[in-house]
Amino acid sequence: MMRLFLPLLLSLILVVMTPDMAHASAGTTPPTTPPTTPTVPGGQCDYSAIIDSLYRTESSGCGDYAAICGICQGGPECSARARGKYQFIPDTRERYCAQATECGCGGGGANAHCNSQEGWISGGACNDVQECIMNAYLNDSRATLQGPACQELLTSGREFCSGGRCCTPTESGLMGAMHLGGNGGQVVCNRILAGGSTSDEFGTSLVDYMCTHGNLPIPGNCTPGTWNPSVAQPPATLIQLESPHWPEYNRSGGDPAGLLTNVVRSLMQMAEQFTAAMIAQMNSLGMLLDAKHQQETQRLMQEKVAEAHKDYQPSEQMCTFGTFARELAATERSADMTRNSLSTHLMQREINSGESLATTPVADSLSRIANYRAHFCNQADNSNGLALLCPTPADPAMRNRDINYTLTVDAPLSLDVNLLDTEVTDDERAIFALVDNLFAHQPLPNLPASAMDQPKFQYHYMNVRSLVAMRGVVRSTIANVIALKTASPQIEDSNAPYLSALFREFGITDAEITLMLGERPSYYAQMELLTKKIYQNPTFYTNLYDKPTNVKRIRAAMTAIKLMQDRDIAASLQRREMLLSIMLELRLRNQAQSVYSATERALFDED
Repeated sequence: MMRLFLPLLLSLILVVMTPDMAHASAGTTPPTTPPTTPTVPGGQCDYSAIIDSLYRTESSGCGDYAAICGICQGGPECSARARGKYQFIPDTRERYCAQATECGCGGGGANAHCNSQEGWISGGACNDVQECIMNAYLNDSRATLQGPACQELLTSGREFCSGGRCCTPTESGLMGAMHLGGNGGQVVCNRILAGGSTSDEFGTSLVDYMCTHGNLPIPGNCTPGTWNPSVAQPPATLIQLESPHWPEYNRSGGDPAGLLTNVVRSLMQMAEQFTAAMIAQMNSLGMLLDAKHQQETQRLMQEKVAEAHKDYQPSEQMCTFGTFARELAATERSADMTRNSLSTHLMQREINSGESLATTPVADSLSRIANYRAHFCNQADNSNGLALLCPTPADPAMRNRDINYTLTVDAPLSLDVNLLDTEVTDDERAIFALVDNLFAHQPLPNLPASAMDQPKFQYHYMNVRSLVAMRGVVRSTIANVIALKTASPQIEDSNAPYLSALFREFGITDAEITLMLGERPSYYAQMELLTKKIYQNPTFYTNLYDKPTNVKRIRAAMTAIKLMQDRDIAASLQRREMLLSIMLELRLRNQAQSVYSATERALFDED
């Protein structure tokens, strides 16, 4: 911090030192004669340059200033009349004659005759009075420059244009504009700020006047005071050299001691060097800040890349869930078709409808016996007494599958059942034989068509249909169990190899895996692996030592599988509820019959 403040402190010391110190620092001999102290309080301002400029503009000809012809009121010929050295409108002239008593044109002064239009333009007789009033007017104008509006114009650096001329406001330019438009308590500065194109009452632009008399030197850091031509101008000191017009002042010979050349210029160069050094230091600091932010940004980007790599890299465990479950929808659809087809077949057999083999009870029994002898007969049954019934031994894998629910339905996870094709598989033949033995072992007899006209047969036929409907609830239960184990449809890129790989990790042979899963795993088999078998594999738990995001994904997949299992359980509970309701109905039916009989006796008994 000291490096930053030291150049500023040194510059401040050099600027405020006395002229003698300035000469000493510049290596020159200070003047032997001390500066003359002005007798007028605040010092005398030198307005020579701006006064000469106003004289050339106003009194050298009427064409440069439209107000001149208006004052002399002579029209075109007024340019030939004597107008005095400086031009003031009558109100301004009278005010300053009364205010500047030293000019002698107010009241009963020696030059009172100059306070009239004829006396003012009479020529050389009133020139001194005009000089006196002009200086008093410019003193007031310089004091007005300290107001906020004028200071804003001087410090803003703005450029104003009028009639094709553009310039930046200066002290001399604003004082010239005030002479044109009147001091008016910064009214002129406010009008320039407001638009820059305003004019006085005679049509002359204030901005044009400001540009005409701009950049004129006003030597000395003076304070406007009472004008007195007998007071000599004091020599310039270092403190007086704050005017922005010092180069013109120096060229005019107003710097006999060489302050501007030897001291001020050197101080300016030194301040410029200090400024450059400080800017270089700030550049270094800025580079450090830029590097800091650059490194922080790079670190943040690397952190985000690492987080993305960690959070968006799926684990093998997650892929296992996706692979095992990708055929569930298609397999469930196939299971629904099997359930509906099997239930329809059983109902048609009971009521002898469609293409059922049970056209009569005898035909049904004969067809089942033939099927048994051809596919399911075991000669060792009945103490090896079935040799006559079954002369040809059946396939060992098919023996008694028509009555073995465990072997036919319960044990396998998948059944080779596809009711959409014409091929009859061993699983399909065994299942249909099993359900035929389980339901309606003795089919209902066929009633003759002529009996349907008799009310008593119609009544019994409705009882038959009631039995079929109650059996339908039970048929739906076993049909649903068989449907869940129906093989999945033949699709490309099946998940069967991946399911077999999981069983293989348990140490199960390929032959056993094929026996359990089949070639195309069923909905029941896939859910068995997703809800039970997968959690029996130790690898599942070791794979949980993974990224937290992947663990969350695995938990979401487990939740989804649980929801599917909950729906299957809910469907099973609904079937159980239906079976219980049928059992209750059968219990109540026996009790209801005695109630119905008692009611009839009470209504129709003559006793």
